[in-house]
Amino acid sequence: MLASGDLITPHFNTLTYLDKPVVYFWLVAASFRLWGLTEWAARFPSALMALATMLLTWLLARRMFGDSAGLRAAIVLATTPLVIAYSRLVIFDMTLAFLVTVAMTCFWFAAASDYRRPWLEVLLFAVMGLATITKGPVGFLLPLLSILAYQALRGRVSELKHLRWGLGVAVFLVVALPWFIAVSLRHPDFPRYALWEESLRRFATGSARRGGSVFYYVPVFLLGLFPWSFFLLFAGWNRWRRWRELRQEAHKPALFLLAWGAVIFVFFSISQSKLPGYFLPAVVPLGILMAVAWAEVGAAGAERRPDWLTAGFATLILLGLVVTAAPQVFRVAAVESALTEKIHPAVVALLKPSLFYTGLILVALGFVGRNLAARRGGRILSVTSLTLVALAVPLLLVRWRVPLQTYAAASSSRQLARTILESPEKDLPLYGYYCFRTSLAFYLRHPVGLVTADASELTSNYISRRLPELRRGMGRAGPPEPLLMDSTDLRNRAHYSPQAMLVMVRNRNVRQLSQVVPRMEPLWSDWEYSVWKIPAAEEREGTGNRE
Repeated sequence: MLASGDLITPHFNTLTYLDKPVVYFWLVAASFRLWGLTEWAARFPSALMALATMLLTWLLARRMFGDSAGLRAAIVLATTPLVIAYSRLVIFDMTLAFLVTVAMTCFWFAAASDYRRPWLEVLLFAVMGLATITKGPVGFLLPLLSILAYQALRGRVSELKHLRWGLGVAVFLVVALPWFIAVSLRHPDFPRYALWEESLRRFATGSARRGGSVFYYVPVFLLGLFPWSFFLLFAGWNRWRRWRELRQEAHKPALFLLAWGAVIFVFFSISQSKLPGYFLPAVVPLGILMAVAWAEVGAAGAERRPDWLTAGFATLILLGLVVTAAPQVFRVAAVESALTEKIHPAVVALLKPSLFYTGLILVALGFVGRNLAARRGGRILSVTSLTLVALAVPLLLVRWRVPLQTYAAASSSRQLARTILESPEKDLPLYGYYCFRTSLAFYLRHPVGLVTADASELTSNYISRRLPELRRGMGRAGPPEPLLMDSTDLRNRAHYSPQAMLVMVRNRNVRQLSQVVPRMEPLWSDWEYSVWKIPAAEEREGTGNRE
């Protein structure tokens, strides 16, 4: 956007990218404008959205259950692996989670005021409009379905008539329609693609190639909210027999949060397109529910033993023992070989001690917490147990700092880009041979071409769908070096092009590449990828004449 000045059409690697709407692109472009083209600037919008979501969680929990619940809920969110991970990723999900949280908070406050504050309803529908042009129809479906489920469970769906639907829909359209119309005028195929291909077909079929079983989000919940997820499960199980109480007026905050979290869980579980980040909007209500459970620990008398708390700490001990023993599987040659194929060998070497000490940390936290739960109660138990669980993820992050840094360095395109930019071949066009590294174009500051059969390496259904058209356009009036080729195009250019080129290839496919091009020279290599120079036709002929 900054390079082209086009604030309407998102692009990826200079190719039109209409798989997602525009808001997140605007945020990243604004961050680049403010802070420069740096990694920090690219990650800033997600980090800002994570911080804003935590503050909003604190506000909502505080209004629902009091000051201490707000603080506890913010602590839960701040120490949740899913939030920590996605607050660093340059991706849409944290922004959507924030906007859904704003929408749900606006509805709760509007309902609490008996719908006497129209500005809350205006904000509710405006935020749903923003969420829609951030991630598509889920931007309004998730809040509306959650609100509907909440009122249905209360048996008060009729209360929804108090919302100013006419004003709300008008506000929603004013926010969402201008960009939708503008991009549709430029790309007439966009409405059908966005509403049919990218929304309905993606939800109902496996067209997005991101499927999973109906239980996909069970491990996402358990690991993404670890260790809070286990405590929350036990606390919920402890209260299962009292579920009818949720329909009482005094318990409507808990019912609201349960409906919110359950709708998101069920919605994406039945969807045929699944990714871990889709679960992020459910972390807020689940985090507040966890905070409420801990408030009950503080309210309990010293004589009362909170069984779900001791069960949670016992689970930490059991998990710790399993993780401590996990390095033994590395003795199986097939396991180590499979890991080395997918993970950098330097990371694999760090896994054994990291897993062992991770297990010890979990065992220690579980042992101390279980003993505290057995001997103490009231406020002391509430504060100390919350502190112990909150320390789990930070302690594990400290222990895994070196493996994570090693993995990040091995996975990042930063070193590859630096090597290319420092070489005499830095101005040559670069192509990925049936592979694509998303961040490479960012570090090189210029597009990276792709040799592909269906453009699936770009993970863009829109580009894949338009691949034949893009190839025809590049062939007629495209740039001297087209961005998208197949192996036949590569063979022809390698034989006849007057310009040399670079080709990035997975090491297992080097032999295949050598059968396509007449000659190639090694430039750079690591454990998974290598880059080769394919000399220009004239350079090869000159070499042949000298010989």
